[in-house]
Amino acid sequence: MKLRLKGNSIRVRLDRRDTEELVDQGRINDAVRFGPGLAFSYAVEVGSAPRYRPKASYASGRITIRIDPEDVEEWLASERVGFDHQQVVDGGVVRVLLEKDFACIDRPAGEEADDAYAFPNPSAVC
Repeated sequence: MKLRLKGNSIRVRLDRRDTEELVDQGRINDAVRFGPGLAFSYAVEVGSAPRYRPKASYASGRITIRIDPEDVEEWLASERVGFDHQQVVDGGVVRVLLEKDFACIDRPAGEEADDAYAFPNPSAVC
């Protein structure tokens, strides 16, 4: 799972291994650890969310994105890249993007392992 934060946007990319875990376990988690008991964590979980609009929440140092169960099923059975939702929050809007992680077309040498579980890139020329 890859997380990108920029301004008021949250972008999460899931590879095939991540999506399998999401389906099997109903959730995927990861964290940046700053020492014992100190971590910034993030998760994607199947749960209550408006259709086609993943919902983000933040509490106790953790960002959680929830996605409707039917959305997960349809998304993974299709060529849909992901979801892009403008979530209204107190004082503004948070953009929530949840996407399949595609293999890089031009991966720098030595970083090939990053694509081991990536979805095949539809833009790649074979």
